Amino acid sequence: MMRCEATTPYWWDVAGTPTSPPMLDLPVEVDVVVVGAGLTGVSAARSTARLGRSVLCLDAGAPGQGASSVNGGMVGGGHRLSIDELERRYGHDVAVRLLSEAHLESGAFVRGVIEDEAIECDFVETGRFRGLWRDAEYESAGRALSRLQSLIPVDAEMVPRGRQRDEVATDVYRGGTVYPRHGGLNPAKLAAGLLDAAVRAGAVVQGDTPVTSVAWSGSGLEVTTSRGTVRARDVLVATNGYTPSSLRDHKRRIVPLTSFLVATEELGVQRLMELFPRGRMVVESRDRHCYYRASPDGRRLVFGGRAAMFDAPEALVRRELRRLIQQIFPQLEDVTLTHSWRGRTGFSFDYLPNVGQLDGVWHAMGYSGSGNTMAPWLGHKAALLIAGDPEGETAFTHTDLPTRFWHQGPPWFMPFADVGFRFRDAWNNMRRRS
Repeated sequence: MMRCEATTPYWWDVAGTPTSPPMLDLPVEVDVVVVGAGLTGVSAARSTARLGRSVLCLDAGAPGQGASSVNGGMVGGGHRLSIDELERRYGHDVAVRLLSEAHLESGAFVRGVIEDEAIECDFVETGRFRGLWRDAEYESAGRALSRLQSLIPVDAEMVPRGRQRDEVATDVYRGGTVYPRHGGLNPAKLAAGLLDAAVRAGAVVQGDTPVTSVAWSGSGLEVTTSRGTVRARDVLVATNGYTPSSLRDHKRRIVPLTSFLVATEELGVQRLMELFPRGRMVVESRDRHCYYRASPDGRRLVFGGRAAMFDAPEALVRRELRRLIQQIFPQLEDVTLTHSWRGRTGFSFDYLPNVGQLDGVWHAMGYSGSGNTMAPWLGHKAALLIAGDPEGETAFTHTDLPTRFWHQGPPWFMPFADVGFRFRDAWNNMRRRS
């Protein structure tokens, strides 16, 4: 069997490796500085520039090289907290607005930007199948879907185990839910296309320019970078799972969780059609949270999952992901992996994104695994809010971005969380068989 040699994303083979725009002299003063040039940042920069405001978007590395261009390439909404919990925390009206933005408006916005800006990112409305890990989940998932559909017009249906193979060629799940309006794309192409759109709108985007501090000075903010200081009326932090220590208040509110992905050798269109008869994206309900799909050209399997809760050694990651692939698809026992890579998602402690301010500095972050849809949407909303545009109103200003006293910045607790994660995984497997 061939060894997996590439540790760069498969997506970059197709779209090209993210690179920084040509270096420009930094302006002395702008209306808005955006820290982070991933999907949130360049979406915010695009919308700010379209409003006629001067905007400088900075990234510590090449724009889009983080999770924005290395994720699984799935587009579609969702929510992690139950509807009952959302209503308990925020009341019925805000809960419905949160659900509507997460499931409907954010996805429509991303599809609209792709169309309006003519971004060639291999987007196809494939639909997504969410596989249920335990028998007991099917009825509860059906009730939850009925409740959701009574509140907002989500296009979705339950698929019993007897029809599961119409969606994905495995018997490992106990049925699931199909969301026909979800889709797939090449995330590196989306990130690059949105960056180009921001620049066309008039935004200045610079990479390889780490921000070392943001501090008030008089009536404005001074943003100190590795290349000098820029004064701004407003600053938006859009760093999510890559928030640096220089932005400590924001870093303490995000748990950077590494997600691991692999791509297989070319298996051929026919073989991939057998695995995904309707071309669906696939996610699952268990804590392992595997997510996988056919590559846009229909020739490879792209597979991601929670191989560990820390930045694990490459050999362990490949072994774990290979084992999970074989668990789901025993027919791929001898498949060769050609690419293995990783990226950092940004989880909030309450699993909800938030747009708001800390000490007068704006932020949009905490997507908790739904960045392809929520990041461009909330970057856009944050830009409108900063400009005082009433169209910036979003229910995600009503959520929180909490922290914990024991989280002071570096995620020292992740190896301990990994032990708990593995225990829950074993426990869920035992319950599944009971």
